Amino acid sequence: MTEDLNCEVQYHVARTKDELRQAFSLVYKEYFHKGYIPKHYKSTLRLSIYNGLPSTTTFIAKQGKKIIATVTLIPDSGLGIPMDKIYQKEVDRHRYGGRKVAEVSQLAIDSSLFPKSWFSMFNFNKLIFIFRLFKLVLDYALYVDKIDTICIAINPKHQYLYKFIGFEEMAGLKYYGNVNKAPAVARYLDLHTAEHKVKERPALYKIFFSSKTDEAQFEGKFKFSKADLAYFFLQKSDIFRKIPQRDLGYILNSYGKDTSDYILEKIHSAEALAGTPS
Repeated sequence: MTEDLNCEVQYHVARTKDELRQAFSLVYKEYFHKGYIPKHYKSTLRLSIYNGLPSTTTFIAKQGKKIIATVTLIPDSGLGIPMDKIYQKEVDRHRYGGRKVAEVSQLAIDSSLFPKSWFSMFNFNKLIFIFRLFKLVLDYALYVDKIDTICIAINPKHQYLYKFIGFEEMAGLKYYGNVNKAPAVARYLDLHTAEHKVKERPALYKIFFSSKTDEAQFEGKFKFSKADLAYFFLQKSDIFRKIPQRDLGYILNSYGKDTSDYILEKIHSAEALAGTPS
Protein backbone atom coordinates (compact mmCIF):
# COMPACT_ATOMS: atom_id res chain seq x y z
CA MET A 1 0.00 0.00 0.00
CA THR A 2 1.45 3.35 -1.02
CA GLU A 3 1.12 6.34 1.26
CA ASP A 4 -0.97 8.25 -1.31
CA LEU A 5 -3.43 5.43 -2.02
CA ASN A 6 -6.13 7.06 0.07
CA CYS A 7 -6.11 10.09 -2.24
CA GLU A 8 -7.12 7.80 -5.10
CA VAL A 9 -9.88 5.90 -3.30
CA GLN A 10 -13.58 6.82 -3.40
CA TYR A 11 -15.72 5.95 -0.39
CA HIS A 12 -19.50 5.76 -0.79
CA VAL A 13 -22.56 3.52 -0.62
CA ALA A 14 -22.82 0.78 -3.24
CA ARG A 15 -24.79 2.32 -6.11
CA THR A 16 -24.90 -0.25 -8.86
CA LYS A 17 -25.55 -3.93 -9.31
CA ASP A 18 -21.93 -4.44 -10.33
CA GLU A 19 -20.61 -2.65 -7.23
CA LEU A 20 -22.78 -4.85 -5.04
CA ARG A 21 -21.70 -7.98 -6.92
CA GLN A 22 -18.05 -7.00 -6.51
CA ALA A 23 -18.57 -6.32 -2.82
CA PHE A 24 -20.17 -9.73 -2.20
CA SER A 25 -17.43 -11.36 -4.28
CA LEU A 26 -14.71 -9.65 -2.23
CA VAL A 27 -16.33 -10.80 1.02
CA TYR A 28 -16.40 -14.36 -0.32
CA LYS A 29 -12.77 -14.24 -1.44
CA GLU A 30 -11.45 -12.83 1.83
CA TYR A 31 -13.64 -15.03 4.04
CA PHE A 32 -12.59 -18.10 2.06
CA HIS A 33 -8.94 -17.12 2.48
CA LYS A 34 -9.44 -16.90 6.24
CA GLY A 35 -11.28 -20.21 6.44
CA TYR A 36 -14.66 -18.64 7.25
CA ILE A 37 -16.59 -20.25 4.38
CA PRO A 38 -18.26 -23.61 5.14
CA LYS A 39 -17.46 -26.47 2.77
CA HIS A 40 -21.11 -26.79 1.69
CA TYR A 41 -21.24 -23.14 0.57
CA LYS A 42 -21.70 -23.18 -3.21
CA SER A 43 -21.87 -19.55 -4.27
CA THR A 44 -18.86 -17.36 -5.05
CA LEU A 45 -20.72 -14.40 -3.56
CA ARG A 46 -20.99 -14.09 0.23
CA LEU A 47 -24.32 -12.60 1.22
CA SER A 48 -27.17 -13.35 3.60
CA ILE A 49 -30.91 -12.82 4.03
CA TYR A 50 -30.16 -9.45 5.64
CA ASN A 51 -28.69 -8.16 2.39
CA GLY A 52 -32.16 -8.55 0.88
CA LEU A 53 -33.68 -5.95 3.19
CA PRO A 54 -34.05 -2.42 1.77
CA SER A 55 -32.78 -1.02 5.08
CA THR A 56 -29.41 -2.78 4.75
CA THR A 57 -26.64 -0.61 3.29
CA THR A 58 -23.38 -1.75 1.75
CA PHE A 59 -20.42 0.66 1.70
CA ILE A 60 -17.41 0.41 -0.55
CA ALA A 61 -13.92 1.76 -1.03
CA LYS A 62 -13.29 1.89 -4.74
CA GLN A 63 -10.09 2.49 -6.69
CA GLY A 64 -10.86 3.07 -10.34
CA LYS A 65 -13.45 0.43 -11.21
CA LYS A 66 -12.25 -2.04 -8.59
CA ILE A 67 -13.69 -2.39 -5.11
CA ILE A 68 -10.88 -2.86 -2.62
CA ALA A 69 -12.89 -2.84 0.61
CA THR A 70 -16.47 -3.21 1.73
CA VAL A 71 -18.57 -3.27 4.88
CA THR A 72 -22.31 -3.57 5.47
CA LEU A 73 -24.62 -1.91 8.01
CA ILE A 74 -27.66 -3.96 9.03
CA PRO A 75 -30.25 -2.06 11.10
CA ASP A 76 -32.45 -4.05 13.46
CA SER A 77 -35.69 -5.31 11.94
CA GLY A 78 -38.26 -8.05 12.24
CA LEU A 79 -35.44 -10.43 11.30
CA GLY A 80 -33.20 -9.09 14.06
CA ILE A 81 -29.49 -8.82 13.21
CA PRO A 82 -27.02 -11.61 12.37
CA MET A 83 -25.44 -11.53 15.83
CA ASP A 84 -28.72 -12.64 17.39
CA LYS A 85 -27.82 -16.20 16.45
CA ILE A 86 -25.24 -16.34 19.24
CA TYR A 87 -25.57 -13.06 21.14
CA GLN A 88 -29.30 -12.36 21.29
CA LYS A 89 -29.44 -11.84 25.06
CA GLU A 90 -26.59 -9.36 24.87
CA VAL A 91 -28.13 -7.52 21.90
CA ASP A 92 -31.51 -7.44 23.66
CA ARG A 93 -29.98 -5.43 26.49
CA HIS A 94 -29.22 -2.69 23.99
CA ARG A 95 -32.71 -2.90 22.50
CA TYR A 96 -34.31 -2.15 25.85
CA GLY A 97 -35.67 1.34 26.26
CA GLY A 98 -36.37 1.75 22.58
CA ARG A 99 -32.76 2.11 21.50
CA LYS A 100 -32.22 1.34 17.83
CA VAL A 101 -29.36 -1.06 17.16
CA ALA A 102 -27.55 -2.08 14.01
CA GLU A 103 -24.77 -4.52 13.20
CA VAL A 104 -21.64 -3.84 11.21
CA SER A 105 -21.00 -6.95 9.14
CA GLN A 106 -19.28 -8.33 6.04
CA LEU A 107 -16.10 -6.31 6.42
CA ALA A 108 -13.61 -7.33 3.77
CA ILE A 109 -10.42 -5.73 2.50
CA ASP A 110 -8.56 -6.88 -0.59
CA SER A 111 -5.59 -8.67 0.96
CA SER A 112 -3.65 -8.62 -2.31
CA LEU A 113 -3.15 -4.86 -1.90
CA PHE A 114 -1.75 -4.93 1.61
CA PRO A 115 0.96 -6.86 3.47
CA LYS A 116 0.07 -9.12 6.39
CA SER A 117 1.20 -6.49 8.88
CA TRP A 118 -1.22 -3.90 7.46
CA PHE A 119 -3.34 -3.80 10.62
CA SER A 120 -0.38 -2.93 12.80
CA MET A 121 -1.54 -0.67 15.62
CA PHE A 122 1.72 1.20 15.23
CA ASN A 123 1.24 2.25 11.59
CA PHE A 124 -1.39 4.96 11.74
CA ASN A 125 -1.02 5.99 8.10
CA LYS A 126 -2.14 2.55 6.98
CA LEU A 127 -4.95 2.39 9.53
CA ILE A 128 -6.36 5.58 8.02
CA PHE A 129 -7.73 3.49 5.15
CA ILE A 130 -10.08 1.43 7.32
CA PHE A 131 -10.86 4.41 9.54
CA ARG A 132 -12.16 6.36 6.55
CA LEU A 133 -14.46 3.50 5.63
CA PHE A 134 -15.73 3.30 9.21
CA LYS A 135 -16.25 7.06 9.30
CA LEU A 136 -18.62 6.63 6.37
CA VAL A 137 -20.54 3.89 8.19
CA LEU A 138 -20.73 5.72 11.51
CA ASP A 139 -22.04 8.95 9.99
CA TYR A 140 -24.61 7.07 7.93
CA ALA A 141 -25.73 5.13 11.00
CA LEU A 142 -26.03 8.27 13.12
CA TYR A 143 -27.46 10.81 10.68
CA VAL A 144 -29.35 8.72 8.11
CA ASP A 145 -30.52 5.58 9.91
CA LYS A 146 -30.72 7.30 13.33
CA ILE A 147 -28.97 4.36 15.04
CA ASP A 148 -28.20 4.54 18.76
CA THR A 149 -25.87 1.54 19.15
CA ILE A 150 -23.67 -0.28 16.68
CA CYS A 151 -22.84 -3.91 17.45
CA ILE A 152 -20.20 -6.11 15.92
CA ALA A 153 -18.97 -9.70 16.24
CA ILE A 154 -15.27 -9.98 15.45
CA ASN A 155 -12.42 -12.41 15.56
CA PRO A 156 -10.68 -12.00 18.95
CA LYS A 157 -7.38 -11.13 17.27
CA HIS A 158 -8.96 -7.92 15.91
CA GLN A 159 -10.55 -6.76 19.16
CA TYR A 160 -7.77 -4.34 20.05
CA LEU A 161 -8.33 -2.37 16.85
CA TYR A 162 -11.99 -1.90 17.72
CA LYS A 163 -11.18 -1.07 21.33
CA PHE A 164 -8.79 1.57 20.03
CA ILE A 165 -11.60 3.32 18.12
CA GLY A 166 -14.03 3.20 21.04
CA PHE A 167 -15.91 -0.09 20.88
CA GLU A 168 -16.68 -1.51 24.32
CA GLU A 169 -16.93 -5.08 25.54
CA MET A 170 -20.34 -6.63 25.03
CA ALA A 171 -19.83 -10.40 25.36
CA GLY A 172 -17.02 -12.92 25.45
CA LEU A 173 -15.80 -15.72 23.25
CA LYS A 174 -18.30 -17.80 21.29
CA TYR A 175 -18.17 -19.67 18.00
CA TYR A 176 -19.97 -18.44 14.91
CA GLY A 177 -21.64 -21.13 12.80
CA ASN A 178 -22.21 -18.75 9.89
CA VAL A 179 -18.46 -18.26 9.45
CA ASN A 180 -17.46 -21.91 9.72
CA LYS A 181 -17.48 -21.92 13.54
CA ALA A 182 -14.86 -19.20 13.75
CA PRO A 183 -14.24 -17.67 17.19
CA ALA A 184 -15.94 -14.35 17.90
CA VAL A 185 -16.26 -11.72 20.59
CA ALA A 186 -18.99 -9.08 20.69
CA ARG A 187 -18.36 -5.36 20.95
CA TYR A 188 -20.60 -2.28 20.78
CA LEU A 189 -20.34 1.45 20.21
CA ASP A 190 -22.79 3.96 21.67
CA LEU A 191 -23.00 6.58 18.93
CA HIS A 192 -24.24 9.25 21.34
CA THR A 193 -21.24 9.03 23.66
CA ALA A 194 -18.53 8.04 21.17
CA GLU A 195 -17.47 11.61 20.43
CA HIS A 196 -16.89 12.40 24.11
CA LYS A 197 -14.87 9.22 24.62
CA VAL A 198 -12.31 9.97 21.90
CA LYS A 199 -11.81 13.67 22.67
CA GLU A 200 -8.55 12.85 24.42
CA ARG A 201 -7.24 11.22 21.23
CA PRO A 202 -6.81 14.17 18.85
CA ALA A 203 -5.94 12.09 15.78
CA LEU A 204 -8.99 9.85 16.14
CA TYR A 205 -11.21 12.80 16.98
CA LYS A 206 -10.10 14.59 13.83
CA ILE A 207 -10.93 11.56 11.64
CA PHE A 208 -14.32 10.72 13.11
CA PHE A 209 -15.77 13.93 14.55
CA SER A 210 -14.09 17.07 13.20
CA SER A 211 -16.49 17.12 10.24
CA LYS A 212 -19.45 15.24 8.78
CA THR A 213 -19.24 12.98 5.77
CA ASP A 214 -20.28 14.69 2.55
CA GLU A 215 -23.92 13.70 2.00
CA ALA A 216 -23.12 13.01 -1.65
CA GLN A 217 -21.31 9.85 -0.53
CA PHE A 218 -24.65 8.53 0.77
CA GLU A 219 -26.64 9.35 -2.36
CA GLY A 220 -27.70 6.88 -5.01
CA LYS A 221 -27.88 3.80 -2.77
CA PHE A 222 -28.59 0.73 -4.87
CA LYS A 223 -32.19 -0.48 -4.72
CA PHE A 224 -33.09 -4.00 -5.73
CA SER A 225 -35.51 -4.47 -8.58
CA LYS A 226 -37.39 -7.77 -8.69
CA ALA A 227 -34.91 -8.99 -11.30
CA ASP A 228 -31.98 -8.00 -9.08
CA LEU A 229 -33.46 -9.93 -6.14
CA ALA A 230 -33.83 -12.98 -8.36
CA TYR A 231 -30.24 -12.59 -9.58
CA PHE A 232 -28.59 -12.35 -6.15
CA PHE A 233 -30.88 -14.53 -4.05
CA LEU A 234 -32.00 -17.20 -6.51
CA GLN A 235 -29.51 -17.31 -9.37
CA LYS A 236 -26.21 -16.49 -7.61
CA SER A 237 -27.25 -18.09 -4.31
CA ASP A 238 -30.07 -20.26 -3.02
CA ILE A 239 -30.93 -18.05 -0.05
CA PHE A 240 -34.57 -17.40 -0.93
CA ARG A 241 -35.17 -21.10 -1.54
CA LYS A 242 -33.79 -22.17 1.83
CA ILE A 243 -34.87 -19.56 4.36
CA PRO A 244 -38.06 -20.05 6.41
CA GLN A 245 -41.23 -18.90 4.64
CA ARG A 246 -41.88 -16.39 7.41
CA ASP A 247 -38.49 -14.71 6.81
CA LEU A 248 -38.96 -14.74 3.05
CA GLY A 249 -42.40 -13.20 3.45
CA TYR A 250 -41.00 -10.47 5.68
CA ILE A 251 -38.37 -9.53 3.10
CA LEU A 252 -40.70 -9.64 0.11
CA ASN A 253 -43.34 -7.57 1.91
CA SER A 254 -40.76 -4.77 1.92
CA TYR A 255 -40.98 -4.61 -1.88
CA GLY A 256 -44.68 -4.91 -2.60
CA LYS A 257 -47.00 -7.44 -4.19
CA ASP A 258 -45.62 -7.30 -7.73
CA THR A 259 -42.10 -8.16 -6.60
CA SER A 260 -43.34 -10.74 -4.12
CA ASP A 261 -45.41 -12.52 -6.78
CA TYR A 262 -42.48 -12.45 -9.21
CA ILE A 263 -40.02 -14.02 -6.74
CA LEU A 264 -42.48 -16.63 -5.50
CA GLU A 265 -43.26 -17.63 -9.09
CA LYS A 266 -39.53 -18.01 -9.77
CA ILE A 267 -39.17 -20.23 -6.71
CA HIS A 268 -42.20 -22.36 -7.56
CA SER A 269 -41.05 -22.73 -11.18
CA ALA A 270 -37.62 -23.91 -10.08
CA GLU A 271 -39.15 -26.36 -7.60
CA ALA A 272 -41.49 -27.74 -10.27
CA LEU A 273 -38.62 -28.13 -12.70
CA ALA A 274 -36.50 -29.90 -10.11
CA GLY A 275 -39.35 -32.25 -9.33
CA THR A 276 -40.03 -33.16 -12.97
CA PRO A 277 -38.80 -36.66 -13.89
CA SER A 278 -36.11 -36.61 -16.55
